[in-house]
Amino acid sequence: MRRRKILILIGRYLPGYKDGGPVRSIKNLTDALGDEYEFRILTCDRDHGDTKPYPDICVNGWNHVGKAEVYYVPPGGFKMKLIRALARKADVVYVCGCFNDYAIHTLLLKRFGLIDRPVAVAAMGLFSPLEFARKRKKKQLYVSIFNALGFFRRIYWSATSEIEVNDILQHVKTERQRCMIAEDLPRLVSSGKIIKQKEKGCLKVVWISRIAEIKNLEEVIEVLGEVSGNIEFTVYGPVQDTAYWERCRRKLKALPDHVHWSYKGNVDSERVVDTLKAYHVFFFLTKGENFGHVIQEALSAGCPAVISDRTPWRDFEKYGVGYVVSLADRKRMKEVLEYYTWMANDEYGKISAMAHEYAVKVSNHKAAESGYRQIFALDS
Repeated sequence: MRRRKILILIGRYLPGYKDGGPVRSIKNLTDALGDEYEFRILTCDRDHGDTKPYPDICVNGWNHVGKAEVYYVPPGGFKMKLIRALARKADVVYVCGCFNDYAIHTLLLKRFGLIDRPVAVAAMGLFSPLEFARKRKKKQLYVSIFNALGFFRRIYWSATSEIEVNDILQHVKTERQRCMIAEDLPRLVSSGKIIKQKEKGCLKVVWISRIAEIKNLEEVIEVLGEVSGNIEFTVYGPVQDTAYWERCRRKLKALPDHVHWSYKGNVDSERVVDTLKAYHVFFFLTKGENFGHVIQEALSAGCPAVISDRTPWRDFEKYGVGYVVSLADRKRMKEVLEYYTWMANDEYGKISAMAHEYAVKVSNHKAAESGYRQIFALDS
């Protein structure tokens, strides 16, 4: 049986990593379903903020990357002529986001009948109240114009939850039946055993993400300053907001002597899980995540996770793999971190094993039940 051809348009892709979740989402998708579908990806030839293209790639041509074929273009290279030509050879066109040049060009082509394939736009969390508030006037103007001109009328929408569907319908003039739920797919998890050592009264805490206000590193630092015991805190991730990072650095330098910290910069996407295996707990008080790939990656590395209540993850305490804590409850954050700090090695080993097992089950279940298959079956 012929594999359906899926054209994916995304601002940046591998080997880039600075955009975090969106890149990881598409990589996980191609890893999980690449044997069922023929994925072709159109993307930029360099990472966020970089002035030079990735080394050793063919620009304006196809490159084999994992289970996908990737066509890299320079900045400004998402031309309507190219998008139309690639769409003609696809069964479904899947667009990541809608506030960028390649998305606008695709919507224009679809509106005027120059793309006759189904087009699905992944909302990518862009319509959540917190995210939409960023550059709100510009986004609202864009949405108002495209609603008025009917550019969203024949488009399907890919959402990760019912909450995101409602967020879309708050802004976009479309029918509910054109919104389809496809949860982000987690990274495939190795089933091998992970063994860690932990001393009572000591805790290695890790944080990894883009350094920007929405990721809330500043509050993580503040809470760690209140925790007793010998704490080793390591920060990874690209700096996207330099002013915010300077605020965080000042608070890091003011931490008490029993909290030792270090910033280790970026980590390659394919090395994230192995990097996280060196730590005991992942502490992540994000103000909002559509999925939170790094949370699943931490669990994959045997790290119980202490996270905010602003992600889809909810059942950690039920399975003994971490805690989901309200951002308003500082006392609870401190309590659970001290619980892990003063935990002995034997007990921690059991919890670490449960975290890894939980990640394996989540990965297998989401791949088997993926809503992407419904989107990729569209024929009109």
